[in-house]
Amino acid sequence: MTRGALIGKGMTAEVYEWGEGQALKLYYENIPKDWIQYESEVGTAVHQAGVPAPEVWGQVEVEGRSGLLYERIAGSSLLAMMMRNPDQAEPYGTVLARLHADIHRRRASRLPKQKERLAMFIRQSAAFLGERVQPVLDDLELLPEGESVCHGDLHPDNVLHSDGRLTAIDWMDAHTGDPLCDVARTSMIFLSPFVSMPPLSISPVICHQLNEAYLSEYCRLTGAEKSAIDLWRLPVAAARLREQVPGEQEWLLAYIDRQLKYRK
Repeated sequence: MTRGALIGKGMTAEVYEWGEGQALKLYYENIPKDWIQYESEVGTAVHQAGVPAPEVWGQVEVEGRSGLLYERIAGSSLLAMMMRNPDQAEPYGTVLARLHADIHRRRASRLPKQKERLAMFIRQSAAFLGERVQPVLDDLELLPEGESVCHGDLHPDNVLHSDGRLTAIDWMDAHTGDPLCDVARTSMIFLSPFVSMPPLSISPVICHQLNEAYLSEYCRLTGAEKSAIDLWRLPVAAARLREQVPGEQEWLLAYIDRQLKYRK
């Protein structure tokens, strides 16, 4: 079988139509095979847990490159829909919160543990954090454990809308833990002045509206308190430094310093 039309491309792979109802994620030659195997295992684990995620149908070799076959979701990303309707941020924040709350109701045993993962990422950010590393780790230690499936990077470009149904994609950062940590991560993405998600990147007002609608609906659905979500922002911000989002380092460090001062 030959690959069909190009659906999209990212940092690690291109995605093509493949047969009837399938999508081929074809990785670039420099991507390690153990990375691809891990993505396959994570995708299978979250789908089997009942999470609204594409089914993984196996690994393939195409034209000398490794790939994964996924269920093909025919639809638009939530981000693309927002770009067509930039004045409707609040409804999109609401539906994203409903999807996130649904994800967090699921359980899966074969995923990394949240606090172990965050601690590793914070240590990997030591070059930026300096002497802040240990205080942040001490703060993380006080936060609750959890057993919920967490996406790890949920935002409007990682959500597809098809036939009235939302599906989350890109599950490489999936883990189990406290769902409010996952919510804090999504909220920090919305609040960052440096995340490139047009038209959000040029409209702080839209970012704020999206974030407020998202948090309000999530708290309404789950009974969570915004103050409990806020407790996770410090370790989430510290762990995010390792990603080296252009321009974001100074903003994150200023936020971290304010939080550490507040906690003294």
